[in-house]
Amino acid sequence: MAIRIVVVGMGPRGQDWLREVQTAPGYELVACVDIDLMARKRASSNLALASGQCFTELREALDQHSCDAVIVATSAAMHVGPCELALARGLAVMVEKPFTLSLRDAVKLVALAEEKRAPLIVAQNYRYMRSFRTARRLINAGALGSVGMVVCQYYRVPQAMAASLASLNNSALWGAGIHHLDALRYILKKRVIGVLAEAFTLPWGRLPTGGSLQTMLTFEDETRALYSATYESSGHEFFERGQEFYLRFVGERGTLHVFQRWLMLCETGKLPRPVRRGPREVTEERILLDQLERALIDGEEPDSSGRDNLQTMAMAEACLRSAAEHAWINPQELLDECR
Repeated sequence: MAIRIVVVGMGPRGQDWLREVQTAPGYELVACVDIDLMARKRASSNLALASGQCFTELREALDQHSCDAVIVATSAAMHVGPCELALARGLAVMVEKPFTLSLRDAVKLVALAEEKRAPLIVAQNYRYMRSFRTARRLINAGALGSVGMVVCQYYRVPQAMAASLASLNNSALWGAGIHHLDALRYILKKRVIGVLAEAFTLPWGRLPTGGSLQTMLTFEDETRALYSATYESSGHEFFERGQEFYLRFVGERGTLHVFQRWLMLCETGKLPRPVRRGPREVTEERILLDQLERALIDGEEPDSSGRDNLQTMAMAEACLRSAAEHAWINPQELLDECR
């Protein structure tokens, strides 16, 4: 029997999920939800949805349609309500990043999911991108030996932002940082025990506070990382649609450079060599849907579970507190406070 899905949020990301569900074997889209009439009309027109499949409220959709799981793709500030409603009914949930905008809310949702024995997945799809998967494979295979330092930089022009993100404080953290911080800990398989962050917007910038983020991270084995992200760069509008990404892993045996989608391995005493990422057999979203399917059918713990994502949320919360208090913050202590 197909897994029956309701998708909440019909913006660009929600429509991505609608397309994935409609083309994924073993899934059936039963309803979509959005408070905005035009968003519902666009989704209905683009994806050939029946009028009886479109709703303004999740509760109404769940009352009228039997389903197994809910995908929450609303704006970040609206994640908690739909997740809570679906989990309370014992339904599986996959929620877009960021999980929530506060660690305490995330902890409560994980507790509810575990009480109801309902799978809960956070759609941190960047960790499954080929560049990051390749970096993880090389580092886990020992190509760099012990990794001692990481440098990660991300630039994007503000006009590329969704309106819901542009209206938030700390947009650099919630838009890009939440992806990259999650990917770093996923690649290194290490917890972060120290965060020192500064969030700001340039004097001439138009974004709310936090359009840029600079962060120092200490991992549990003393690996150090420098991370910066900004939606205020204007130097690369004609390159990669205004985006620039660079990541460097410095190890005892060499250095791995990741620039956009290209990887270069520089082993000590050897000539630099490019590293192929391999084919993209399925989308990152399909990987997440496969996790959801295995969780529902086989009871398998999802790789990108809500509980796993509490580490990422604790890093984000530490960034916010550090920026406010101008002090080092330990994400593990924040998790202890919430438990």
